[in-house]
Parts: sequence; C-alpha cells; structure tokens
Amino acid sequence: MKRPVKLFGKILKGIGKGIIDTALPNVKESIKMKEPELPNEKKKVEIDFVRLITAVTIWIILLLVFFGKVKFEDVVELISNLVRHV
Repeated sequence: MKRPVKLFGKILKGIGKGIIDTALPNVKESIKMKEPELPNEKKKVEIDFVRLITAVTIWIILLLVFFGKVKFEDVVELISNLVRHV
C-alpha cells in the first residue's frame, strides 16, 4: 500500500514543479556565479540582462492574460506586428 502512495506523491511533486517552472520566470540560467580565474579573485555574478528582462516580461504578460487585464488576442496581434516589422 505504501508504494502507490509514494508513486502518487512523486507524480504530484512533478506536476507541481512543472507548474512552478511555467509560472515563474526562469532566472536560474540568467544569473550565474562565475568562478575566479586567479587565486586572489572573488567569485563574480554574471547576469544575462536581456534573457532576464525577457523572462520577467513574458511572466508579467502571462499574469496579465491570466487575470483578464489583457486579451490573449491582443498579445498575439502585438507579436505578429512586431515580427512583421523585423
């Protein structure tokens, strides 16, 4: 009986992680610690600002669509217009 409960818990945990990965901006890949090249140097934080700003912007747009502040069709139309002009 313990095995099915453990399997069910593992599945729920995976679903929860998947939802969190989608709902929150992925900053893990945008902010990294850079190892020092010389022995006397301190660790440096390396930030990919373009990727970080893009992730946060997409996250905000998803929240606005989810809460009904912006229509999904408007977002699709904006993206279509931006792609056409590039």
